[in-house]
Amino acid sequence: MNVKNILLALLVQTVFSLPLFADDPVLLNCIETPEIYDLDARPKNFNSSNNLRRKPGSPNSATGELIHIVGRITDINCLPIQNAVVSIWHANSRGVNDYDKNIEDNQLDPNFAGSGRFVVNNLGYYNFITIAPGKIGDRAPHINFLVQHPDFPEFTTQMFFADHNCDNCADPVLEDFVSNGLASLLIAPFTYNDQVIKTYTFNITLGGYNKFSNKR
Repeated sequence: MNVKNILLALLVQTVFSLPLFADDPVLLNCIETPEIYDLDARPKNFNSSNNLRRKPGSPNSATGELIHIVGRITDINCLPIQNAVVSIWHANSRGVNDYDKNIEDNQLDPNFAGSGRFVVNNLGYYNFITIAPGKIGDRAPHINFLVQHPDFPEFTTQMFFADHNCDNCADPVLEDFVSNGLASLLIAPFTYNDQVIKTYTFNITLGGYNKFSNKR
């Protein structure tokens, strides 16, 4: 194959690959994710599993709708932050947070792990298996996120659900981000995977730069 044909082949490959990148907004719109500091009561220790639906070693599942949460951790240049530790915790399906000291035992779900942790891969991807949380008081259903990496300050935020827009509109935390147009960055869209499990995508962009970045 001569040089002209090689260049033509590369051009065709590039053109046909463009939609793949265009379909992934995190590769094009790495806008810094809004930070939320006032989170629900935080566990002293996080479960090391990414499966919150069951407690470690137990075959019993928590009550509630099974969901998956997937996403990618990047810097503002869209470079993955590999080995970042993503921790989550949230209320059970009854809207009760296991780490709230004021709750009664009969409000707890004995099979719900309550928290989980995942170390992202070299492309920055993470995933969790859990159940859909209920509302806590006047708060819309949400997931608390903690992202830790030695090259970045500790980051905390909350993920909201696109199919709870009525609740989202009235949420006292989320409404603070409506006026500046950042609320959409905290609301996760969903699709159904091959097993017909509702799967939410929540990409997180940290402020600052990956140490391997040459764009500063």
